[in-house]
Amino acid sequence: MTSRSSGILLGYSLFILSLLLISCSSSEEFSGFSYDPEGVTVTTDKEIQPQHKRRIGVDGGSIWASNEFAGARMSDFYQVNDTLYRVVIEPENHPINNSPWYAFKIWSDTNKTIDLQLKYKHGKHRYIPKLSNNGNQWRPIDTTKVRTDTTTGTATFELKVSAEPLWIAAQELLTWHSYRRWADSLASQHWVTLDTVGYSHQQRPIVKMNITQTEKDQSRGVLIITGRLHPPEVTGALASQIFINELTADTPLASQFRSEFEVWAYPFANPDGVQQGHWRHNAGGVDLNRDWKSFNQPETKAIRDDLAQIKDDTLRKVYYGIDFHSTDENIFYPINREIDTFPDDFTFHWIDSLKKAFPDYPVEVEAFDTSSPITKNWIYHTFGADGVTYELNDRANRDSLRTVTQKSARIIMRQLLDEKKKRKKPTK
Repeated sequence: MTSRSSGILLGYSLFILSLLLISCSSSEEFSGFSYDPEGVTVTTDKEIQPQHKRRIGVDGGSIWASNEFAGARMSDFYQVNDTLYRVVIEPENHPINNSPWYAFKIWSDTNKTIDLQLKYKHGKHRYIPKLSNNGNQWRPIDTTKVRTDTTTGTATFELKVSAEPLWIAAQELLTWHSYRRWADSLASQHWVTLDTVGYSHQQRPIVKMNITQTEKDQSRGVLIITGRLHPPEVTGALASQIFINELTADTPLASQFRSEFEVWAYPFANPDGVQQGHWRHNAGGVDLNRDWKSFNQPETKAIRDDLAQIKDDTLRKVYYGIDFHSTDENIFYPINREIDTFPDDFTFHWIDSLKKAFPDYPVEVEAFDTSSPITKNWIYHTFGADGVTYELNDRANRDSLRTVTQKSARIIMRQLLDEKKKRKKPTK
């Protein structure tokens, strides 16, 4: 054999070996992100610990705490010493991601100043307490007043209590009633319709919001929006509402967008988890954003089945998908640029425009492949469309969140209109 033949054979062997290695690596089952607990991608029903709704009186019945309202989470309440009172917070099941939601009311028969401690089981402190006198308007506690203990995972703060119940929660309460009121207000516009596409474990409706002003037989693009798969992620939920408000607004840009595009939005995908005050999961004890491959849960299955009808619809083409979440920073999780999507590099163009509009607004970007069983990856695998997981900072200033999100919606509408214009066939 000549040296040239040997070289060709060696090169061919290396090529085959590289293909085998790529095949092996791509066939590995995704088992979770670094922050996920073991078994997170097993999405069959898991046992949950029911939360007992009750009022608890301590100190001879002079101080009371209650979890008797939608979205509440309080497992126990007791007095530690003369001035210290402890609220115990347990998740719906575990292991679980560290999203320790809490919400309860507290009051006293006389005006008192106490130390209140949040004690978590299977988690550690994450959310700065918010206070409310009516469950609607909220104000955060001064962060300098909250004493956290990283060893025990507790948070302690001084609190003035009186006969008037004080609401304390990890974030604003944004439950089914407020969602439905918001959705119904938008549906008063003729370009917004509401539909129930399925039901949760506990038979709450999975509501779809359809937004469009396209003609019946007109070709149109589709924007998919999902949100509130994880109950405590309220900043993401607020952003999704602000974003959708902008898409439904009576403005020239929004009107033009609705004349070319259709929005299929599912902004309240985990109603059971929200109503029950869960840390992360639905009533089946499952992380819904890990069930976009097996579809074992009724919520993800309902949304999948509704969206699946687009696939063979010659008049509709999915252009983009946005899944709203929250974490400890503002961060985009786009699809890796090396992966071909339609439209190409759409998320990165959005990010570039947003950074130009708000150069001082902190935004991080971390791209991933499409192997994980999450919402945006299912959209990509099903429709070939680009998509993003968009996370808002837990502690985001609400005014800033509104301003940036409104601008983001306008950027998206303009970009999508530009993409659709580029792909229109020239008239003969």
